[in-house]
Amino acid sequence: MTSISQLHLPELNKNIPSCKPFPKSVLWNFYSRFERDLSEQSFRRILYALEKRQVLTPIGAGMYSLIQADESRSKSAFVPVWSLAHNQVREITHAAFPYLEVLSWETSLLHDWMIHQPANNQIILETEKDACESVFNHLAQQYPGRVFLEPDRTMMDRYILPLPESILISRMVTQSPKKKLHGKFSPRLEKILVDVFVGSDVFFAFQGEELTHIFENAFAAHWVNEKTLFRYAGRRNASERLKNFITAHTTAKVDENC
Repeated sequence: MTSISQLHLPELNKNIPSCKPFPKSVLWNFYSRFERDLSEQSFRRILYALEKRQVLTPIGAGMYSLIQADESRSKSAFVPVWSLAHNQVREITHAAFPYLEVLSWETSLLHDWMIHQPANNQIILETEKDACESVFNHLAQQYPGRVFLEPDRTMMDRYILPLPESILISRMVTQSPKKKLHGKFSPRLEKILVDVFVGSDVFFAFQGEELTHIFENAFAAHWVNEKTLFRYAGRRNASERLKNFITAHTTAKVDENC
């Protein structure tokens, strides 16, 4: 068991800025100063003790952040709870295409961060470009009239928004931020935020003041890896535009050097 003296908390807080993401190697180098022959097992125990004491939080891809006392009660890692409908779509897709890379999420998870609650839910399913049409054809047989391939603004207005629930299929952007949850890959929060920001034709119900609320509340509730956020935004040709939006229209704080 790791004692509190072994965590060297005063030195840790002095040497590593709070709320700034850093790689695990920074922690390894820090604790190697106090334990010359630091083993991997000892290091894992230290990480576990820091997380248990709510001093440290993992934010994905080997990155961590120290937690300030007032923030430890309000921020958490983003772990979505998907609806039964979403999970069924994922299972049907996996059964038919077991080796296909798929990322999916649903717009209902945005509702908690909004003022006005949409009356419908869209299940977003992204996959490899060459497989989109095959996935569409298969799901269209299972969910007739509710599956749409690469919808545009007109299709959203006329056919999708009137439905209580629909499935939107599109090609996956390469190097999309993802993480494994319950044995399956899911998009990370950073990807969802960027996609909603960039995809105004599809996600126009989430624009304007609601977009501001979504970003402010998501940043307040969860740890957001800014490097991941802006790197992916760059792949969508929207890095500077996103940074300007967050700075000018929200109360969220981002590192200008990211």
